[in-house]
Amino acid sequence: MKKLLWMAAFLVILGLCAAAGAEEWTVSPQGMSLEEALAQCQDGDVILLEEGVYAQPREHFPLTVTRRVTLRPAEGAHPVIDAPQLQSALRIEADGVTLEGLEIRLRHIGLYAIGNDMKVHNCAFVLADPAWRTSSCAIWLGGIYRAELCGCDFTGCGPCMAGPPISERSISLQLPVLTGMFEVGEEIEFFTTHTITDCRVNGKPLYYIMHQEQVEAPRDAGMLLCVDCGQVLAEGLDVSDSSMGMEIVYCQRVHVENCRADRCGIFGIYLAKCGQGLVKECTVAGTNHGIDIRACENVSLLRCAADQCEQGLFFSKVNYSAMIDCTVTETGQGIFTAGGYGNLFCGCRVSCCENGFNIQKDTEARLIDNEIMGCTVCGVRLDRSPTVFSGNTVRENWTGVMAYGGVPFVIQDNLFDGNRSCGLFLRGIAYSQIVGNRFRNHEKTSVDARGDMAMSLWADNELDLPITAEKTAVFDMQ
Repeated sequence: MKKLLWMAAFLVILGLCAAAGAEEWTVSPQGMSLEEALAQCQDGDVILLEEGVYAQPREHFPLTVTRRVTLRPAEGAHPVIDAPQLQSALRIEADGVTLEGLEIRLRHIGLYAIGNDMKVHNCAFVLADPAWRTSSCAIWLGGIYRAELCGCDFTGCGPCMAGPPISERSISLQLPVLTGMFEVGEEIEFFTTHTITDCRVNGKPLYYIMHQEQVEAPRDAGMLLCVDCGQVLAEGLDVSDSSMGMEIVYCQRVHVENCRADRCGIFGIYLAKCGQGLVKECTVAGTNHGIDIRACENVSLLRCAADQCEQGLFFSKVNYSAMIDCTVTETGQGIFTAGGYGNLFCGCRVSCCENGFNIQKDTEARLIDNEIMGCTVCGVRLDRSPTVFSGNTVRENWTGVMAYGGVPFVIQDNLFDGNRSCGLFLRGIAYSQIVGNRFRNHEKTSVDARGDMAMSLWADNELDLPITAEKTAVFDMQ
């Protein structure tokens, strides 16, 4: 017993000595820079920020935190860290970092956090310039555990959770990822070990809900984070002007209806690792990725609409799912899907995008009775994706449909009308079927065929202009 008491006393004394050895660094826009203090500080130190704006050229961004330190205002001060476009304000690499009472103005990422046990208390994050909204995020929690966000305000932005940054391992294992940034998150603990309390997005509550069998999301949400729940209902929410307006991950039965998520920097409505879902009559406008579904099965988008987004409606590694009667206008990629299996796209209307449909390495996709019009690059791009393309209208695009990649396609009973460069471009699609299609009003060529077409069936097609074909592009004509 005496030995245990002496050991406990020794540990207390050791802790007091460590605390006594901690150093305080005072920084200001005119004196020592924050960058200099971060380079010299040690674990346990405190950096006090005097009044003023910490910005270029005095500071070089991102400001990297590699020690377990605390950053907080000097007494009575209101410091502002003002990061430039395309740079993170702070890159948190160390475990146990604490930020208190700071204002961070971002034009890309506020905190890029890859260190565990981070505490962010009573801080304000502001999207400083809406021109840099795309890909902007207040806090990326990138594959970390036990972050604590308390009493924070987010304006025009919000926090986002994901797996660790993309690595060679991510690529070699073909893990689902967020394009060019992070893994989606193979460990549920990346999402469930955090504490988020009393935070607001655009003045409305940020709801972080976990481990509930049944959830009805409050309608006053400024942002919804829902993790590891059974049945989730989100109806009538407006989560606009955030980074991810709605992030629902590792949930089983999700129903999102009549929600709006405009002008979000990353994703408007985001589902990942979910077992079953319906997203119904939701709208997104001016958002980076409007409605984004990743690593899910049995999710349907019904009568949803995306307008003027970077990417409209998005599937990645999604199986047995559908987009039905959806509308996409004036986006970069209209409807995108990659790496999935058995997905259906039916009755959708896509207009004035760069690529209307972009189907990449999606097996047994079915595009039925859609209308694709006025796309500046390609109405439909079928890239290494064996697809049934039937009953569609492809009108007044630059190129109507491109099908290529050494896999077979079924292209039947479609109308190609007035596509400016080419109605149907085919390359290297042996064993395909091109049957019963009608071509009208083309200026340059109706069909451009290249590469190997061995055993591909061509039958009952009505052409307005002769086929332009390489010598190798020989069909089985019937």
